Amino acid sequence: MDQTKQEDYGYGLFPEANLARKFESFRLNLKCQGMLQIAMDTSPHAKLLLQAMKGSGCPVSKDRHFSCEDCDGTVSGGFDATVSQIVLCQNNIHQQSHMNRVVKHELIHAFDHCRAHVDWFDNFRHLACSEIRAASLSGDCSFSSEAARLNFGLKQHHQPSS
Repeated sequence: MDQTKQEDYGYGLFPEANLARKFESFRLNLKCQGMLQIAMDTSPHAKLLLQAMKGSGCPVSKDRHFSCEDCDGTVSGGFDATVSQIVLCQNNIHQQSHMNRVVKHELIHAFDHCRAHVDWFDNFRHLACSEIRAASLSGDCSFSSEAARLNFGLKQHHQPSS
């Protein structure tokens, strides 16, 4: 048998066994959990939304209502209405300011879900309204965010939809 040829024992069939990948995911999860805690403790908007949700009968628990997970490269987070949980994309959020903005955006969706009983799956107007509110109130539409997307201009950013 040729000694230069490595034998294949089937390790490639189990990508979860890749320790380096597991360690990186664990490291990102710890970083995400830490940034989430800082956002919940220091962001005035996050604190206000958490208090408003509690006052509306929907208290939020960090362990139950937030989840740091790996996501594809196009999203930073999301609100899962089926389980009332905010998903934070640990592999796509690298700075505290970004975490604060994502937490604020997703908490707005959670608040809408609690207070307005949004019909996420059958009423696209509910979904659109919540998305516009979250984008506007979270800072996604701020001048600096728009400039970062190379969307310059001071007029016609909030147009009525038809």
